[in-house]
Amino acid sequence: MRAVKEKLDTTYAATAPDAGPVDKLRGYPARTRRFLHDVRLEMRNVTWPSWNDVKSTTVVVLIATFFFGFYLGFFLDYPLSRVMHTLLSWGRALVR
Repeated sequence: MRAVKEKLDTTYAATAPDAGPVDKLRGYPARTRRFLHDVRLEMRNVTWPSWNDVKSTTVVVLIATFFFGFYLGFFLDYPLSRVMHTLLSWGRALVR
């Protein structure tokens, strides 16, 4: 709960709203350190998937990728390329 409260109070801006470029450069290391600290706190709250979940979703993604690649290639791209080839050959015949 403390991490959430700290996160709500976090600002990554320079110390003053009208701070000049030198003040912004001086505050850079502290802001970077604070940002990395907040990232570490957030990463502790992440629920990581199990190895079996990763394997199963990877298989689903691969199957879907091959299915849609096959579908787009053979049922859309090939017929549309044949139609364009026919139309262009008719256009070439009209120009001659």
